[in-house]
Amino acid sequence: MLKFLITAILIYLAFTLFRKKQVESKKGEIEESVDLEKDEICGIYIEKTTPYKVKYYDKIYYFCSKDCMDKFIAKVKEKRGES
Repeated sequence: MLKFLITAILIYLAFTLFRKKQVESKKGEIEESVDLEKDEICGIYIEKTTPYKVKYYDKIYYFCSKDCMDKFIAKVKEKRGES
């Protein structure tokens, strides 16, 4: 009976330690994730760290390239009636 109890305790401790390592590795994966935003012109998703972004009113728009950013600016100016 004593051998069974000791074996059960050892199995429980091993399971607890193994489970803790799995949770820690999953936390590392989450921390490495990136925030993505949709490009308003071409529709692809890009990282928020892109150098091509425009703040329009209270919203920041992110773009994949300078070309898409320029098209967005031209579209906004057209809507406002500017040339």
